[in-house]
Amino acid sequence: SSGINAEYGVSQIFKCKLVSTVGAEQLLLDTHSLKTILLQLPSLGSAVARKPSPSYTKVVSTGMVRAEMILKLVMAPSESHRTFVESYVNLLSDRDPGDFQRVLEMKGFKRAEQVELVELFRKATNCGAPAPDEGTAAGDQDSSRIRKLEKLIKKQF
Repeated sequence: SSGINAEYGVSQIFKCKLVSTVGAEQLLLDTHSLKTILLQLPSLGSAVARKPSPSYTKVVSTGMVRAEMILKLVMAPSESHRTFVESYVNLLSDRDPGDFQRVLEMKGFKRAEQVELVELFRKATNCGAPAPDEGTAAGDQDSSRIRKLEKLIKKQF
């Protein structure tokens, strides 16, 4: 399935530890090329050029747009930590602190900066705080994940 391919692409991007701006630009171009190929895949080898179904197009586009946004964040200047967190929240609907952490690593933030950025991210997304209609078990689980992530970050310096 193309959704699996798009998600696989995102997971492969996350495997990169440190990506320069030029490297992110090249990966962005490659991602765009891959998206184009995936969108043409249903009609490859066919004598009749046909458009892919809307659901196929949506699955491919959604997955690849996520990869493109991650790479744009890696390319973005990061003079202000608050501005970087706001950019992440605006570009990606992903509120997973683990994914945010991977982007920080790809960007090359030092561990001390990552702790501050994760805290800003947690505040910006209300990560770990249960919603009013959410059960306390789900809120406790999110909070526990945040604590584990913070401990992991602190251990690594």
